[in-house]
Amino acid sequence: MKRFLTLSIAIALALVTAMPLPAMAACANGKCWGAVGVGPNGAWGNAYDYPSQNAAAHAVQNNCGGNCTTIKTFFNSCGAIAQGDYGGWGWAWNVYKDEALSSAIAYCVPNDRNCRVTTWACTSR
Repeated sequence: MKRFLTLSIAIALALVTAMPLPAMAACANGKCWGAVGVGPNGAWGNAYDYPSQNAAAHAVQNNCGGNCTTIKTFFNSCGAIAQGDYGGWGWAWNVYKDEALSSAIAYCVPNDRNCRVTTWACTSR
């Protein structure tokens, strides 16, 4: 019985240490940074729950293969970029995902037609 209990505890510890830490552990000073980005030829990227604005922007550029020419950052909220048929775009952030998405489209509409969300992300805070 003692051996079974020791083995059970060892397995439980192994499972707990193998599991990733919560995403919020990466956030610093109460701010969870996120970013969205777009570029030519359909390039896009997003990032969330980074400890700094620069780290989030850098992550987007990496996710974009280095091709993002427009990167927008936000913290403790959601961000979105919408693009139209001819290169017009709009971006927005909001604590509510649906509001960020609809606002990005609304900001795109005066600049283009058939605007749709290209990329979005929300931080865990």
